[in-house]
Amino acid sequence: MSSASVDTAKLLKDLGGLWTQLGKEETEGSDRSAGVLRAVTMTFILGVEEGEDEAAASEALALLMHEHPSRAIVLKLRSEANAELEGRAFAQCWMPFGRRHQICCEQIELSAGSASFEDTASLLHGLVAPDLPVVFWCRSAKIFDHPAYAEIAAMSDKVIVDSRSLSNPKAALGLLNREVQAGKLYGDLTWTRLTRWRQTVASVFERMDCQGFFLNLNSVEIRYTHVPEPIAVEYLASWLKSVLGSKVRIDRVHRPSEASWLIQGLCFVTALTDVVIERSEKGIVETHIQKFSTRTVFEELDEPRLVREELSILERDPILARVLEIASQS
Repeated sequence: MSSASVDTAKLLKDLGGLWTQLGKEETEGSDRSAGVLRAVTMTFILGVEEGEDEAAASEALALLMHEHPSRAIVLKLRSEANAELEGRAFAQCWMPFGRRHQICCEQIELSAGSASFEDTASLLHGLVAPDLPVVFWCRSAKIFDHPAYAEIAAMSDKVIVDSRSLSNPKAALGLLNREVQAGKLYGDLTWTRLTRWRQTVASVFERMDCQGFFLNLNSVEIRYTHVPEPIAVEYLASWLKSVLGSKVRIDRVHRPSEASWLIQGLCFVTALTDVVIERSEKGIVETHIQKFSTRTVFEELDEPRLVREELSILERDPILARVLEIASQS
């Protein structure tokens, strides 16, 4: 459908026609014990850019729908600025292993150039599934910077971004802080990736034989490999300040490396000894305390798994709120 024919009523009518057709195919099928289940638990809005790894985004969406069947609405920002608004509706179906029923989710795709992209936001108000949560995963830096972003975020119960991929990550944390302090639910995949680092640090702090070291803590080094400094460093520094207070100095130390990871490790400098938590190889993090060492496996987390974690959190995260407040003041 071109911009002249794209409207909410037409798209919803097309969805209704899809379900009618699927029901007809079920009735006419030879296996009457099989069937089609229509599943909608939320409206899931995905913002992507044309040609910007669309295949990966589509694959991620399909995987997420298996665990969170939703009315999926894909907003595609076209590369041609004056591209007209276009829309289509279709169903995405799959057969769970060992089942005889297909599960089908609704999907709507709206695409437009930057000049008319705000029209997609206007259409969204009538396309979200009534009385169900609305989650917006903004996977595009250009959509995040577009004037339409604010309207899409405002109609969503939760917004998911990845600050490390945005054009100005530091400014993005400031925006997230203002939104979160105002009561908006946000998830940042950069923060989600740091969960295992925080868990590892917490487990060391909780060990009885380590508590004496931390009573004599002088400073903490955050060691990173990339330039410019990753926004993950800002998150870690702010989290450590929230835990340790302002008296402990947090140093950011660049250590050039050919390794692909952003965070190399953490060094807790105490009057007794240094406690070091560092990557030794891909997927392995080692903790060194005097003569003792332990190894922790950091499983590689892809986008669908990170977003899946965020979809399980539909309430305020007080730790993230405090960290964003500290980060915005630095």
